[in-house]
Amino acid sequence: MSDDQKKAPQGLQATITAGLGTLATASCLKWIDPKDAQYWVVVANIVVPVIGYFLAKWFCAINEPEGLTQYKARLDKDLASQKKVLEDKYTSEDLKREIQKKYDETMLKMVTANQNYTKDGLVIET
Repeated sequence: MSDDQKKAPQGLQATITAGLGTLATASCLKWIDPKDAQYWVVVANIVVPVIGYFLAKWFCAINEPEGLTQYKARLDKDLASQKKVLEDKYTSEDLKREIQKKYDETMLKMVTANQNYTKDGLVIET
């Protein structure tokens, strides 16, 4: 996975921080005693950007490129159909051995799909 995919984009972080800040000041401050409001504003100014950073980082961690998602879905379908053949009691032992090899290769591709994907697309080493 490239380094660009690991960092939280500044625009997303700013949007989340602004939304959380607005939510904190608009909704929470009306229930706080006016004498204590200035302290809560300071706490919100410190805490909200940190929460925004971690939410943006979390979103980027779960947000997978579409090409990678499609590639993993195809591999998953291959694994399912290969597993059906392996579990079929009418399949010959020779065919099962060949399918088991393919199943192992497909499983290896599935578990290394993230490291083989860059911002330019999938890089398959032969």
